[in-house]
Order: sequence, then C-alpha cells, then structure tokens
Amino acid sequence: MVDATGNDHAAKPLPFFWSWGLPLAILFSTNFMSGVVPLPIILMIMSGSFFWMGLACVLNAKRCRRRHCYYSGPIFIAGGAGVLLVGFGIVSFGADELIIIVWGTLALALLTYLTEPIFGKYVN
Repeated sequence: MVDATGNDHAAKPLPFFWSWGLPLAILFSTNFMSGVVPLPIILMIMSGSFFWMGLACVLNAKRCRRRHCYYSGPIFIAGGAGVLLVGFGIVSFGADELIIIVWGTLALALLTYLTEPIFGKYVN
C-alpha cells in the first residue's frame, strides 16, 4: 500500500517549490528575455519548464497516487511539446499562439484539481 499523504510532494512546501514553483518562475521569466536571449533558447527554456513540471507530476502520481497528477502530468508534457511545435513553426495557431499554448496548458493543469473534490484526492 502506498503512503499517499506522506509521499505527496504537492502537499509539502519545499518539494512543491522545487517541482512546480521554480519551473513556473523560470517559465514566467521568459517574458523578460525577448531581445536579450535568442528565441530558440527561450523556447527551450519554456518547454523545459513544462517538461520539468510534467515529470514532477508523473513521479508524484507514481509516488503517492495523487489524482490530479495523473492528468496534469501529461498536460504539462503536451504543453512542452506544443511550445516547441508552435515556436519552431511546425504548427500554427495564428496570432499569440505561444500565449495560447502557455495559458491553455496552465489552465488545463489547474482544472485537474477539480477532479479531487469529486472523485477523491488519491486514487485507490
């Protein structure tokens, strides 16, 4: 049996900061890099932040079976791939396409928290 609450990094301040807070801060810092850092580097930083958070969610889901991590992990990973696909011009969503990917990914990840009050915080 998995010790859900004891192993849940999303419920502990320091592991939460290293797994999600720091990559979010790095992601948002890319807003200030335009004109200073080349776009391909900015795209790699953005996608790396999403991949970092996605991997943290996947590992947290495996470690403690936190319900929303099962959903948000793949969402963050898809967001990281989306940033690369849009940023390098492989896929286009029109104007503000990177903003759509970033905020869409973050919104979907936040919405996964709604599954917990409905179905329970942890998967049995």
